[in-house]
Amino acid sequence: MMDSFDYVIVGAGPAGCVLANRLTEDPAARVALIEAGPDHNARKAIVRIPLAMVTFMAPALAFLGGPKFMTWFTSEPEPGLQGRSMMLPRGKGTGGCTNINGQVFIRGQREDFDGWRDRGNPGWGFDDLLPYFRKLERFEPLAAPRSSRHVRLGPRPLADQVDPALHGTDGPVNIAPMRSVNKLAYAYIEAAQLAGYELNPDFNGPRQNGIGLYTFTQKNGERVTAESAYVDPVRHRPNLTIIGNTKVTKVVFDGKRATGVEWKRGAETGVIAAREIILSAGTFASPQLLMLSGIGKARELARHGIPLVQDLPGVGENLQDHLDITLEYRAKSITPYGISWKALPRNILHLFDWLLRKRGLLASTTADGGGFLSTDPNSERPDIQLFFCTGRANTQSASGFTGHGFLMHVCQLRPGSIGRVTLKSADSADQPSILYNFFRGESGMDVMRAGLRLARKIMAQQPFAPHLDAEVDPGPDVESDGAIDAFIRERVGTLFHPVGTCAMGLGAEAVVDPRTLRVHGVGGLRVIDASIMPAIVSANTVAATYCLAEKAADLIKREAGSSNPPGLSTSDRVGKPS
Repeated sequence: MMDSFDYVIVGAGPAGCVLANRLTEDPAARVALIEAGPDHNARKAIVRIPLAMVTFMAPALAFLGGPKFMTWFTSEPEPGLQGRSMMLPRGKGTGGCTNINGQVFIRGQREDFDGWRDRGNPGWGFDDLLPYFRKLERFEPLAAPRSSRHVRLGPRPLADQVDPALHGTDGPVNIAPMRSVNKLAYAYIEAAQLAGYELNPDFNGPRQNGIGLYTFTQKNGERVTAESAYVDPVRHRPNLTIIGNTKVTKVVFDGKRATGVEWKRGAETGVIAAREIILSAGTFASPQLLMLSGIGKARELARHGIPLVQDLPGVGENLQDHLDITLEYRAKSITPYGISWKALPRNILHLFDWLLRKRGLLASTTADGGGFLSTDPNSERPDIQLFFCTGRANTQSASGFTGHGFLMHVCQLRPGSIGRVTLKSADSADQPSILYNFFRGESGMDVMRAGLRLARKIMAQQPFAPHLDAEVDPGPDVESDGAIDAFIRERVGTLFHPVGTCAMGLGAEAVVDPRTLRVHGVGGLRVIDASIMPAIVSANTVAATYCLAEKAADLIKREAGSSNPPGLSTSDRVGKPS
């Protein structure tokens, strides 16, 4: 582990796995991928089985092995949530959060990426990124149209309703409809249409707005992770070294050039030298590593006795995430998934169905249906996302696995809150301080309140009549603005989509240069993960993270092939850090 490498990638989440694959396409480039958690995860049953995602955050099911794939962060008491702290899980191990996430694959809206471009990030608009979205995906409804013939969305086969110019068919990440769609999901689709919302067969198509069924990072009824898609196919490459169960504690500098990383594994410590360091540790850990290494606000680093390498006031700032609340309904039928004596024979059949055909309940995440809708009558651009779940098991707040019921998640896509990540101490073993500032500043409650009412409008439609017994949470008595706002403050959580703490740009608060993703003011160091997003996308964030890493790999390879050696990222910068 004392070898010298061309690239050391810190963190084996979706971005790190993409980079490990693409950078080792050059046989002359020696690459090390360092991950704090275990390697070789993709074939473990708890990762492969889509339904197993509901077990990762359930303490009663810890014996199944979920905790070893998890790192739990905790927010500071949030003033806008009456002083309540939030638990914030992140994935651990090769594959990162793709080992534990809900597998929903949504890119975001054109306006999101064009917004990145217009904030001073040339080359990061939607049209610039579309080739990378297409490069990374194998969109199964087009690559193998017969595989989606069981999906009923409108009068035509799903493949005939998808624009092939917007999708790839030979990329590493397989994107597929759910193998077994619960009948209740079709009741949701019918109910939403009766409520006045248009069917959309492809949320990654020409428009995002509408209601429909999600597509997932799955193949043949099993989860597709960043490890299985990008790392496992290239493990044999002699120029790739994967180092698991090893925590990077800081970046080592010679003056203003990064030369390596310090690492710790149990009681063992050491340094790995590299020509270039790439931080892909995620939105909480990447800024923490920068600050521990002397890059951040000078006065904050001085407070912790950390020698200053580069004063960059934007490190750890600009934290953003999606807000989410859950409406829970008790069912009077056993059509929703659940555990009961009456459903026991069916559940046993589900087990055998997955073992023999990779179909049924175990091939499901239960989040069959979805939608992107606007609460603003003057705008067609969606500001909320719906998740209709055909069971009660839920990572946020629903009551559990027993009995039968269903959920409707209401997610605010662009909450407007801006938080921050800072150090608690100079000890890398201490987690950072995280504050979101929800419902403060530009972050109001109008959209969430309207979204809850919109969800209730869908649930009140006739197709749910044979199934819906009662609204359990928040309950029918919660009707007024004040009562709904109180419920939201008490129960709202995030969708675990943090971004933005090492934002790219050329302004005074930017952390990385959008042209190279190099950290401003230093050499030999880049950040490439969701933390570089200047604004959150209006979707689950994993698709955009894969995409930005694909583009980043091209930027790095193009630079490596040029005659210009990499230098400090300081030129053409607008403004000057204080």
